[in-house]
Amino acid sequence: MATALNAIEQIRDQERLARSLWFLGGLITIHIDSAQTNGAFSLIEAYGPPGGEPPLHVHANEDECFHLLEGKLKVFRGEDELVLEPGDTAFLPRSVPHTFKILSNHARWLGYITPGGFENYFRRLGKPAQYLAPERAPAPPDLKAMIRVGHEYGISFLRPNSSLAS
Repeated sequence: MATALNAIEQIRDQERLARSLWFLGGLITIHIDSAQTNGAFSLIEAYGPPGGEPPLHVHANEDECFHLLEGKLKVFRGEDELVLEPGDTAFLPRSVPHTFKILSNHARWLGYITPGGFENYFRRLGKPAQYLAPERAPAPPDLKAMIRVGHEYGISFLRPNSSLAS
């Protein structure tokens, strides 16, 4: 019986790996994309260590919701600073500047993004994951590419060379 269960777990891991990307040194798994929801939303899982946080930015088109599963995050949302612990949720509305800082040795959270389509930003800038963990030696972010692709998705980076999370 254990062999059958191991085989099922290996299949699940292979399917998850096929939906996972390395982005800013962390692991992003696209659990549900906009094609599956007729454009309504996407659901991603993010996992990573400190240092892979994005610069302060604004979405013109999407609302985001973070639900923390593991670790500790400080979320900067407009003038608000929220500290999230496992089980906490933060809403990040479009047009409000935001970023976050990982306060623990790693964090894992679900990101609900509406409407769908923004998961393609991660696909464009990320690279296929080779294993289900953050990159062992993440490359520094390509800020020029983030800004260029971000404009296509309605994202404005307010301080591309730094962030409140630093």
